[in-house]
Amino acid sequence: FPNVGKSSLINSLLRSRAVNVGATAGLTRVAQEVHLDKQVKLLDSPGVVFPSAGEDGGPVAAALRSAIKLEKLEDPITPVVEIVRRVASKKLME
Repeated sequence: FPNVGKSSLINSLLRSRAVNVGATAGLTRVAQEVHLDKQVKLLDSPGVVFPSAGEDGGPVAAALRSAIKLEKLEDPITPVVEIVRRVASKKLME
C-alpha cells in the first residue's frame, strides 16, 4: 500500500536517511535496494494498490487508499460520499 511508512521504517532501521520520505503518495518511484548489514538487504518500493473484490478500481477507490494525489481528483465530492456511505451514522455524529 502507498504512504504507510515503508521508506520511514527503512530509514529508522538504518538510523540514517538512506531513502527519501514524504507525506504524499508517489514519492518512491522505483525500487531501491538498501543494505542493512552484510546479510540483510531491504527493498524500498512504490506502493502497489489492487482493487478489492467487487470494486472497479476507479479514482474513488484509489483516492480512498491514498494511491493518487488528491489534487488530481476531478471530483473530490465522490470519495467523501463513499466514506459517508461506509461509516455508521452514529460514528459520523460523534
